[in-house]
Amino acid sequence: MRDRGGSAGEIGTQDILHSLSQAIFLVGTDNLITDVFAQAETIFERSRETLCGSPIAHLRGVGYAADGLVTRARDENTPLNSYDVAVMPPIGDIELMDMHAHPHGDSSAIILSVQPRRITAFLEKRAEMEAAARSVSGLASMLAHEIKNPLSGIRGAAQLMARAQDSKNARLTELIVKEVDRIKGLVDELETFSSPHAHTNEAVNIHEVLDHVLNVAVAGFGAKCSFRPRFDPSLPPVFGNYDRLIQVFLNLIKNAVEAAGPDADITITTSYRHGIWLTSRSGERIRLPVEVSVLDNGPGIPNHLRGHLFDPFVSGKEGGTGLGLALVARYVSDMEGTVTCDNHPKSGAQFKVQLALEEDMRSGTT
Repeated sequence: MRDRGGSAGEIGTQDILHSLSQAIFLVGTDNLITDVFAQAETIFERSRETLCGSPIAHLRGVGYAADGLVTRARDENTPLNSYDVAVMPPIGDIELMDMHAHPHGDSSAIILSVQPRRITAFLEKRAEMEAAARSVSGLASMLAHEIKNPLSGIRGAAQLMARAQDSKNARLTELIVKEVDRIKGLVDELETFSSPHAHTNEAVNIHEVLDHVLNVAVAGFGAKCSFRPRFDPSLPPVFGNYDRLIQVFLNLIKNAVEAAGPDADITITTSYRHGIWLTSRSGERIRLPVEVSVLDNGPGIPNHLRGHLFDPFVSGKEGGTGLGLALVARYVSDMEGTVTCDNHPKSGAQFKVQLALEEDMRSGTT
């Protein structure tokens, strides 16, 4: 593949390869690296001379995954990909890598490309989510007491007025009572944020949660929608609270249905994702390998809402309170997880919830 004294066309190919931002390896049938291209030396902080001839399994930080991916691609004679591979230990600020293995002609050699992914952008999104949760907690503490007491007085006065009015005016007092009850419901929802973390996190089967949520959706707000569950049945129990996880995914799926409209087509996917490690409030590193994705076929997130979706009172829906996603952010944060959202490359918005394993949290293996 590499001919240092080749033609002008071959030299052009070399130039293209070396201009790429990822690392590229040519791996022989014995899983030894036979050549390197592009940014391999820079990314892995090793010279070409030390890389060539070494086993791909010894590749710094990701050798365990690279060796398996290359072997499978060769055995199956098909291109294979592996995303969000954890770099253990990290190389500088590189904590994740995406890898792509492609069989090379009839030689049984494999071309392995490795694209580093820095965790910074992911952490920034998580920081925004946690800031939203903190801000709504403080706001709720202030508003709950200040609003609920006057509301009780207004409601009582309206009911007394209704007894002394004719039927025409009585309808106005009924309207007052209904509007007061609506505001009280909003305040009750706010109080959820200011309540102490009294819930218990334990082992939860995420698919039991999602099955329940989908049953509720099909029987109610999503009766005319299409739901496409794509579940990995091998996932171990997650660390969380059953009731609050139901609320989280009810909110996300209802949000997806409302965003997509009458022809809503919602895909819910569960998967095991390597490489997401975050720092807990106590300073411990926690891995979040279980991912639940909710993808809709709607118009996506408007530009003016990006970066503010988890803020309280921010809503793209007419009449929306803007508390649903803030509630999701609060609950997921309390379970040491994280939730992010972005527009899907094809269409629609995609929410991703990353959760820890109960086994890790119980044993302290973080």
